[in-house]
Amino acid sequence: MTAQGLPPFTVGIVLYPGVDILDVAGPHEVFAFFDGEVIGRTIQVATVAATTDPIQTSGVLKVVAQYTYDAAPHIDMLFVPGGGYGLQDAIGDTALLDFLNDRAGKARYVVSVCTGGLLLASAGLLDGYKATTHWGFIECLKLFPRVTVVNGCPRWVKDGNRITGAGISSSIDESLFMVQTIVADLAGGPDADEKAQLAAQQAQLSIQYNPDPPFPGGDPCSVGFEVFEPVNTGMVDFRAKLDAAIEARLHPVAESAYKATVDA
Repeated sequence: MTAQGLPPFTVGIVLYPGVDILDVAGPHEVFAFFDGEVIGRTIQVATVAATTDPIQTSGVLKVVAQYTYDAAPHIDMLFVPGGGYGLQDAIGDTALLDFLNDRAGKARYVVSVCTGGLLLASAGLLDGYKATTHWGFIECLKLFPRVTVVNGCPRWVKDGNRITGAGISSSIDESLFMVQTIVADLAGGPDADEKAQLAAQQAQLSIQYNPDPPFPGGDPCSVGFEVFEPVNTGMVDFRAKLDAAIEARLHPVAESAYKATVDA
């Protein structure tokens, strides 16, 4: 408990096989440097998964969750990262989806980044909301008929308490926006907006986030065809696996086709 008697504000990051490490590490760093004194609460980041055994990420690294689903503390901000191969299994993982549904109903904010939006959609948590995801998988998100996919290349989309982020690196931008949002909502007083901006700027300075990439661009709205097409083509196979997984989730009769794709 804080001096004011309030429990910590808990950011719960959900892990699963194939999770993308930057989708986890970016938000973790931002919230680790978020001084919760402005809202009268400490900030804690809790990682949650089906197991506390090491989990293979989308790369060579492994991560270990602090809590299993049953043991996880109250979560104020549910954060669902995206993933690579392994995500297609997570889309139909009923234990994971049940956990997301349960905790989303108790959380103040429900947030995803990158293809984590597909998991929120698979759990039905984006039904009736505007949302986005990694540009390469926008068409996958459009398979969910009750989700309104936003046009263009936004870094994040906020609709009510649902905040969905674009591709991997946007996890940092989105998390800084969430710091601002949390303070604006919880700090109170006539200067809440000023406090919110200051808190986000201080977190940004703490991690020295001042992007200066060697080339302009980074999304389909800002690059030429010669950059876009090879990258997009490289995502075709994975996109097909996700499409099949989503169809199996939405239409169980398609499960056999999904399994055939996975086994291919």
